[in-house]
Amino acid sequence: MIDSGEPEPAIAGHFYRIPRFSARIVGIWPEMRRGSGPWYTHLLSVFAFLVVLVGAVGEVFYGCVHLDNLVVALEAFCPGTTKAVCVLKLWVFFRSSRQWAVLIQRLQSMLWAARREEGQRMLVGLATTASRLSLLLLSSGTATNTAFNLQPLIMGLYRWLFELPGQIELPFNIILPAFAVQPSLFPVTYVLLTASGACTVFAFSFVDGFFLCSCLYICGVFRLLQQDIRRIFADLHGDSVDVFTEAMNAEVRQKLAHVVERHNAIIDLCTDLTRQFTVIVLMHFLSAAFVLCSTILDIMLNTSSLSGLTYICYSIAALTQLFLYCFGGNHVGESSAAVADVLYDIEWYKCDARTRKMILMILRCSQRAKTIAVPFFTPSLPAFGSILSTTGSYITLLKTFL
Repeated sequence: MIDSGEPEPAIAGHFYRIPRFSARIVGIWPEMRRGSGPWYTHLLSVFAFLVVLVGAVGEVFYGCVHLDNLVVALEAFCPGTTKAVCVLKLWVFFRSSRQWAVLIQRLQSMLWAARREEGQRMLVGLATTASRLSLLLLSSGTATNTAFNLQPLIMGLYRWLFELPGQIELPFNIILPAFAVQPSLFPVTYVLLTASGACTVFAFSFVDGFFLCSCLYICGVFRLLQQDIRRIFADLHGDSVDVFTEAMNAEVRQKLAHVVERHNAIIDLCTDLTRQFTVIVLMHFLSAAFVLCSTILDIMLNTSSLSGLTYICYSIAALTQLFLYCFGGNHVGESSAAVADVLYDIEWYKCDARTRKMILMILRCSQRAKTIAVPFFTPSLPAFGSILSTTGSYITLLKTFL
């Protein structure tokens, strides 16, 4: 944390609010020093990774074994695929947790440096949007996990009240060792599978929320840069002169040199964020169409109203996950490109040749908008629409075989 003796800016109260909460529940908030933090956080992180891994392997294996029954297989593949991607996200985080901590520190220093009320108000607006979307993801994921865990209990209670044959099933379709489903250990197994779903929810709430918040904070520092570029020329009262004097040009160049440094620092931050999330975003986008297709088919094929409600919650959570990546990536690209628009609109024509060359250098760099691009995909709202279109095509194709 930064301690300069000054009061914290308004953005401090909103900084990674929801991702921080989710990460600390499962003990995976990134720290600067390896081994730092209370001892129980390391136990929580190991426990979360193991129960999610067991859930992913068991559910995907169950789906493969029961491919002859499409509904049963899809009911296993949906949560199993989500947990498998979650395992990948956790593995990437554990491998690069210190780099994530450095990203947090670099973003914090950029956001804390903006002390103007106008800039802080804009940053708080972006941070509030990020918190609300992250909370929507956490809420929809929690609702989905709750539905999965309550459904067997409700069905078991119904059978008990009406004296129907059958017994309470596990919350997820999963293959486990025989001893784990023995009557004496069944409650423990049920609780551990419930914990597996909960850890999955908190883990992807942290990782996906972290990506969204980072993107919107980067969008914020791009916008702060735009405000400062406008202010450089506004402070010179350029409307009163046709051509800037040598002193005015020198002042502009001095301030633009600082803009260049900040602009390069933001671009480097985008590059580092992309590097850390390349595997995560790629695998999430590759699995997104399958997960959405599977959940919608489950809704269409399931005759149980409880199962239908469960997969409606699942669809909302899956759509929210995908939207967060596309929304965040779209904001980074747009705010990066907007720097070029601001440079073109300023009174560059009043500057001398040396100053114009400096402005042109920044302009050319800004025209190549910085994006969070991974192989085959660039998270953006058009990409979100494209995946939804692909999902619809998959569903139409599979319906012809049903």
